[in-house]
Amino acid sequence: MKVYRVLLATALALGMVGVAQANPVAMLYKVQGKVMVNQGQKFIAAKAGMPLGAGDRILVMAGSNASIEYGNGCTLNLVPNSSITVTPDCKNARAVADTQQGGNAATVGDPHTDYMPIIIGGAALAAIAVIASSGGNSYSHPMSP
Repeated sequence: MKVYRVLLATALALGMVGVAQANPVAMLYKVQGKVMVNQGQKFIAAKAGMPLGAGDRILVMAGSNASIEYGNGCTLNLVPNSSITVTPDCKNARAVADTQQGGNAATVGDPHTDYMPIIIGGAALAAIAVIASSGGNSYSHPMSP
């Protein structure tokens, strides 16, 4: 029973961390030409309507362009020969995206990643593991000689 509780607690906590990482912060649209996106594994061809998460990398090749739209209405026009790392918000991103050219890397929005959901998920996992391992139903059966 104790092993079952620990496994259940681990599965729930890992699910919470996965949800925190899968939360899109923006959307790619108006993709023209060769635009590539890396969402953690490898670069793939970008498609209009593709959700973007914090940390995703976008490469805009020569003669190509694309736009990113954040949920708050901020729109970024990505220029040819540029690369962008998506961050949780769009603050000051328009100025950064419009001034970059020549393949320079730039960060969109606030350069600080929000690790709070991951920290909360880890704390929840630790709390659940402690509760599960303490198990209140451990009966000791004394043996008579």
